[in-house]
Amino acid sequence: MLRITMLSAGFSVDVAGDGEAALDQVARRPPDVIVLDLQMPGMDGRTFYRELRKRGNAAPVIILSAFGARGARRELDAQAHLEKPFDPDELVQVVQELIDG
Repeated sequence: MLRITMLSAGFSVDVAGDGEAALDQVARRPPDVIVLDLQMPGMDGRTFYRELRKRGNAAPVIILSAFGARGARRELDAQAHLEKPFDPDELVQVVQELIDG
């Protein structure tokens, strides 16, 4: 659903199945914005975020989670958060605001 929402809004979208794959993708093609689910197989979202920053990537991150998105945003110093379930239009709006600066 997330991918379809973003594609329908005119964004290009890369999807990774887990944190390690996402780190590889980001290294190859730096994104404008990262939508990060905290619950991922293998490497969880918090670990991914910390590793992303450790590698010097400063792309804005939207924390997306059903449990504790607001707290994780504060903990990690991410740029935005959305609680699941979320309004797809709100996601598009937040992504656009982060891209526009």
